[in-house]
Amino acid sequence: MKGILLAGGTGSRLRPTSLLINKSMLPVYNKPSIYYSLELMKEVGIKEVCVIAENNYMDDLKYILGSGMDFGLKLHYENDTPVKKGPASAIYYGKHFAQGENVLVVFADGNFDVDISEEVKNFEDGALIFTYPVKDATRFGIVELGDDGQVISIEEKPENPKSNLACTGMAIYDKHLFEYIEQITPGLNGEYYTVDVDKIYLSQNKLRVKVLEGYWQDVGTFDGLLKAGNYWYKKVHGSPIS
Repeated sequence: MKGILLAGGTGSRLRPTSLLINKSMLPVYNKPSIYYSLELMKEVGIKEVCVIAENNYMDDLKYILGSGMDFGLKLHYENDTPVKKGPASAIYYGKHFAQGENVLVVFADGNFDVDISEEVKNFEDGALIFTYPVKDATRFGIVELGDDGQVISIEEKPENPKSNLACTGMAIYDKHLFEYIEQITPGLNGEYYTVDVDKIYLSQNKLRVKVLEGYWQDVGTFDGLLKAGNYWYKKVHGSPIS
């Protein structure tokens, strides 16, 4: 299995700080946010990762991350030239890198402290998306589960959410991922969303969901950055910031 790490996006909710630096490089306590994503991939056994970002961020990312040797990884880089908008179109730039292998996709604006090593080890086919309960469900892709834990529906930023289980921006996909990205059409604001790819897997009874145990925080807002920083401070020092 290979890794695809999305480090693009303009970070409009984090301006003016994101005017200076890519949002995935903003600090979460004592290290750039993107470090946590790379460390997670290393911990679950991923050895090669493709970092995908817009061209104007690429030099900074290469300078900070280098070859990946410091993380025990081999890093590849792909420019996301936004001919089409949205996360699914960005993932598509990893097609050549994946070469038909299963991929762990992680959005760098999520901050994780979880163990998904068993899920990575046991994954065979289809799609497995990782969710987490949230209070502000209208901001995320939302998954509705039946009593048996099977997926009933998945919807991007719903006005009337059917659950509080948010897509965290981390998922495992099989070799059909890029084929299905080619099939989807633009959604909200003309963007191509991964939930529409997930719906194709769902239509084939190939979509599974794991509700994460541990910690996840969206760090695409100032409040999220602060909460994540406080979490890691407490984990490192054993007590909250006084």
